[in-house]
Amino acid sequence: MNVGLILLSSLSHALWNVLTQTSANSRYFSGLKGLWIIGLGLVAFFILDFPFDHPDLLFWAALSGVLHGVYILCLSRAYSTQDISYVYPIARSAPVFVPFFAYYFLAETLSIYTFFAIGFILLAIYILHFKGGVIHGVKNLWNAILHKDLRWAFYTLALVVAYSLVDKKGMDVFFVHFPDQAFTNGLLFFFMESFVGFILYVAYLFWREPRAELFAVWKKEWMKALIAGVATLGSYGLICVVLQFEDVSTVVSLRQTSVLMVVYWGCWKLGEPFGKQRILASGLIIAGIGLIGWGE
Repeated sequence: MNVGLILLSSLSHALWNVLTQTSANSRYFSGLKGLWIIGLGLVAFFILDFPFDHPDLLFWAALSGVLHGVYILCLSRAYSTQDISYVYPIARSAPVFVPFFAYYFLAETLSIYTFFAIGFILLAIYILHFKGGVIHGVKNLWNAILHKDLRWAFYTLALVVAYSLVDKKGMDVFFVHFPDQAFTNGLLFFFMESFVGFILYVAYLFWREPRAELFAVWKKEWMKALIAGVATLGSYGLICVVLQFEDVSTVVSLRQTSVLMVVYWGCWKLGEPFGKQRILASGLIIAGIGLIGWGE
């Protein structure tokens, strides 16, 4: 069941990233999406039992919200400068880093199946990113790091690693307090961190961006942003549910199946280059999924 929820989350994650990248202005669109999520969250807080009396939960949700707010800013800036099939694999390379930090900070261990699955999915990500050449990709990686416009993609990667660890810790605390309501826990934590993150992000937009241009994009793309907001809820809300039962290393690795979906969209639907060379990466991702499922 957990594998199925992660795959559904990956589909939702791919959807809202495609909607964001294809908007008239990715940064403005992300702000409007955030306002929709805040509105949905206010409704949820009235319906669900919001845990105001647990300061430890509020701390982890607030920290996650700050990290997610900066993450949305960096991802939106990255999409403003590069193709989605180039940015997304960089931003979603977190599985190579999360297991090491999870080992030191969360005392997680990995099964041999998960270890190889992470390796397969990581290899697939770099094949997708580097035109099918893994060895040549090392040089491309170094050049990309030095490229000024690509710094936003690597900032996004660092924030994915950071908020993954924080979200895992937050959901562990949530589950200790409320062990019998896993889905409610996931929704509440998502809305708590989103409330903080998107208020900060929208405030930043109003501070730095021309109001007339901002409202013009919002007026044109309000329905598209609502769909993206619901997809974001499906993406992160489900992940918060699964994090209560699975190691963050496994969840983050398996969730990278969204890379395959986004790259397909970028290459075949938007005409971005190197699509045919990425069939091998697709097979590696499928193999990784199978290993994780087998290990469970």
